Amino acid sequence: MIRRFLSYYAPWKGLFALDFSCAVLAGLLELGFPMAVRTFVDQLLPQQDWTLIIIASAGLLVIYLLNTVLMAVVTYWGHMLGINIETEMRRKSFDHLQKLSFRFYDNHKTGHLVGRVTKDLEEIGEIAHHGPEDLFIAIMTFAGAFVLMFTVNMHLALITAVIVPLIAWVTMRYGDRMERNWQALYRRVGDFNVRIEENVGGMRVVQAFANEEHERTLFAHDNQRYRQTKLDAYRIMSASNSLNYMGIRLIQLVVMIAGSYLVITGGLSNGGFVGFLLLVGVFVRPIEKINSVIETYPKGIAGFRRYTELLDTEPDIADRPGAVTVGGLKGDIEYRGVSFGYGDGKPVLRGIDLTIHAGETIAFVGPSGAGKTTICSLLPRFYEVSVCFKQKTAYDIRDMTLASLRGQIGIVQQDVF
Repeated sequence: MIRRFLSYYAPWKGLFALDFSCAVLAGLLELGFPMAVRTFVDQLLPQQDWTLIIIASAGLLVIYLLNTVLMAVVTYWGHMLGINIETEMRRKSFDHLQKLSFRFYDNHKTGHLVGRVTKDLEEIGEIAHHGPEDLFIAIMTFAGAFVLMFTVNMHLALITAVIVPLIAWVTMRYGDRMERNWQALYRRVGDFNVRIEENVGGMRVVQAFANEEHERTLFAHDNQRYRQTKLDAYRIMSASNSLNYMGIRLIQLVVMIAGSYLVITGGLSNGGFVGFLLLVGVFVRPIEKINSVIETYPKGIAGFRRYTELLDTEPDIADRPGAVTVGGLKGDIEYRGVSFGYGDGKPVLRGIDLTIHAGETIAFVGPSGAGKTTICSLLPRFYEVSVCFKQKTAYDIRDMTLASLRGQIGIVQQDVF
């Protein structure tokens, strides 16, 4: 699935390179700031040379300005990358819906399909922007900050490293639970869409039969299920964020106590202590960033899974290899031994033999459910079955391309579009 997700970056390689390189450079500059403060405290202040202090401060200001520009690029152009990918996915899903047959739509409610094209894709743009970028920068920042902490004081660095695996375990454990929860939440949104669509579309019938209270009861049930699922998501998020917060503050507290001891005993300079505390802040920042994204990440992954499920639905009606483009069809239409059912095990048509001669006008009359609409729907291949156009020779409609076949048939539907 990851490889499939990464393939959507291909059309936007330049934009990804710009966003990624700016984010990496900004991360490297953040690593340099604590070391600059250490030098400032341990070397510049004891010399009491205001010229050097002003020059160093000006240098830091230039770095801050550069980092400001880099962050602006990451924020705007990075989100443009995510939006472009989200837009392309939405285009592909909508295009795929055009290829699916009536049978697919018979088995899937409109509200659920609307959710697949809209709600499911909302967070994918954020994941496309932050996913690979945040992962790489988190690893780079972890490694870089730890190496710098190790150069400042080996013992404090090792103390810090002991607590990190616990925080990482908490993040991974709750992240997996969040993904499953958001998949359920998206299903609840689909139920919402179905309920609203059916109610609004059938409002005249609802009011004509005084059925408003029944509709309210159905909607209240779906509404309550959605509420409970969302509360479950925030319960998991609350536990994850709280435990991570405690772990991060525990690192800082332990470093402050151990660092104070080393300063008092002469094992660490004042500048080294301040610089190390700042490095701890840089070291735990990826954890805090991941925690802030942990709500978005499961949403995006859950949405992408549902998106791929839709795209992986193969159209059951498609052009055969070697299908021909037809035009100006004339002649008889023949149904030969046609039987058909909608998938519930009950055939609607059984052994239908029917010939409609060129120029004839035919009317199908019968009760609801007799198969009138079904017979008409088979000719344009809305459902798959064998029907022939008989000119000098017989042409099976399955040997014609869908576009050219349907282009030869005029239809006035009973449903208004």
